[in-house]
Amino acid sequence: MSEEQARAFLARFPLPARHRSEHAMLFQAVPSTDLASRLPDGQPMRWDVFGPTHAYVDAQSGWAWTRPGGDWLDATGVRHGSKPWLSVPVAEPLGTDGLAHYFADATALVQHAQATPCWLALLLVERNAPRQIAGTHHARGGAPAIDVVYSDGKRERLSCRVAAGIDRSTSYPNTAAPEIRLPACLEFDRPTQPVRSAKLRFAVTGVWSGANPLIDAFLLDPPVNREPPRAGLAGPARDLGSRPGPESGRSTQPPTQPPIQPDMQLSARLDALLDHHPDVIGIHRYLDGRPLSDFVHADQFNFGAEREFDPAIYGTGPQDLSRLPHAGLGKWINAERPMTLVTSAYRGDGFEPLAPGLGALRLQMPAAAGVRDGSVVGNDGTLAGNARIFLPEPLFGRLDRIFVRYYMRLGLPGRVDPRQRLHVYHQPGQATWTNMTGKFGIGPDHSTREGGVSGTSGGGVGWQMRQGWSECDAAVGGPDERGWAPGFHLYDFQGNNPAGHRYGQDKPPQFDRWGQRGGAGGMLYAGHWYCIETELRLNTVTAAQPGFLPDGQLRAWVDGRLVSELTGMVFRTLPLKNPPFNGGRLRACRELGVRGLWLNWFHGGQTVSTVDRTLFYTGLVWARQYIGPMVVV
Repeated sequence: MSEEQARAFLARFPLPARHRSEHAMLFQAVPSTDLASRLPDGQPMRWDVFGPTHAYVDAQSGWAWTRPGGDWLDATGVRHGSKPWLSVPVAEPLGTDGLAHYFADATALVQHAQATPCWLALLLVERNAPRQIAGTHHARGGAPAIDVVYSDGKRERLSCRVAAGIDRSTSYPNTAAPEIRLPACLEFDRPTQPVRSAKLRFAVTGVWSGANPLIDAFLLDPPVNREPPRAGLAGPARDLGSRPGPESGRSTQPPTQPPIQPDMQLSARLDALLDHHPDVIGIHRYLDGRPLSDFVHADQFNFGAEREFDPAIYGTGPQDLSRLPHAGLGKWINAERPMTLVTSAYRGDGFEPLAPGLGALRLQMPAAAGVRDGSVVGNDGTLAGNARIFLPEPLFGRLDRIFVRYYMRLGLPGRVDPRQRLHVYHQPGQATWTNMTGKFGIGPDHSTREGGVSGTSGGGVGWQMRQGWSECDAAVGGPDERGWAPGFHLYDFQGNNPAGHRYGQDKPPQFDRWGQRGGAGGMLYAGHWYCIETELRLNTVTAAQPGFLPDGQLRAWVDGRLVSELTGMVFRTLPLKNPPFNGGRLRACRELGVRGLWLNWFHGGQTVSTVDRTLFYTGLVWARQYIGPMVVV
């Protein structure tokens, strides 16, 4: 996208708020429950996967309720209190149209939502008897609404944007159903002026017996992460453009490590002194004027072949300093897809530099040419970035704890819609939908030809710590659109890992998403820079059976704020799987410790990308201690 195109796009579609909890709307909707099949022998696709559920404020990002079933403020302002803002008797029989219409004074509730920075979102719960209400897709116009009278006498109907059942019996969102069994989350358009009076209207569509049936309404109050950014080796952390979100519950968990003392910080601008710290292993500063060759090694190596590595590491020969990891140490090795270095003056793709004088690596993922509904695409995804940086030999395969920090920016437009999700064939007769997910990021790695990817991570064969991304193509203007829901890509830990630690099999899809802690880091929106840092502490391995202790840890910070923390993890076990030497393959080595960093950007899955995407990276550091955001001013 050219600079002129980027300007025109932003004129039509201004940048979204930086963080998920800062958006005007709380919930994501979809136009319909399913995306209808476009092939005569195909099946519809479940589309309603982004909104609220019993466990999650937002299933797309993994933003979890404090209490499953929803968090609320009662009419006295008490979180999880018992006094509803309004309570409606609902004993009337259904009319000939199958509806019973109800109205309730919601003035105090709406005025409170105006006076405090919170969403106009309600939790409706049944009392004494089950009830079902009309949702936003009800055919006879029974969708909930709030009728308001403003202080100047003007009247307006506030439409219900999302009405979603959050029953514990289903893990899927339910935002597009015509009828919704209570309990349910309802979110309405916000009033535009001071409100004099407000009336909630809704229709009951299903009744069950019970004495004195009531429907109570509470104001939803999801947890919002407001932990201060944490400083690290790079210097004092700063609030990188965030705005305060609605008041809500606050995390009381202590930091995972003690803060770095000031005399240990190297707070020069743009990481200028950071390479002097003894715990910093490597650093890339993409400053204007530096060539790509400073960061990408010219010689090509097949880093999936053991013959390219120093045989002393594997005990098969004397030390050879001309091979990996010695060759090109500290640089990207064998960047298989074009990787360009842009200066701070570059303005294509909506790019703005993180700081004056600081450029970035630019990666491109073009849409596959000629693919349309009905195309036969095979079973391959789209690879747009693939390169390694290896650790120095003394650490190679031995390091069991590493921090990796980088800055990421998703280029414009970052906006997808259902027309870009195609219905195609793997092979004739094998219909599938192109997905909007993949892998990204820069993370530690010890993958091998025996295992580590495609469902084979863990045990004694290898592992990887790529990050995963997922997009929302609902195209209704919701808060999950125009960006990525990030997380750790732990799907690959399956049958090779011990039972109970097969994360791709025995954990829900949201297990490794980054929005778990009050929504922070739950979405990364196009056109914003984000400081991403991950910590991997590999689990202990032992010579005695079972060969491991479940004490691994995995954390992520976005803009210096802890957004994900997984403990009690298993990533490796002993003994190593040790097949005979084959120079064209790569075996695990030493204690399956960190071998290096893997930059991987991939679409899929098993279908090609149908969207043009651009990605920028800068500010890369890898170290033994928490690094934190750089000083940029």
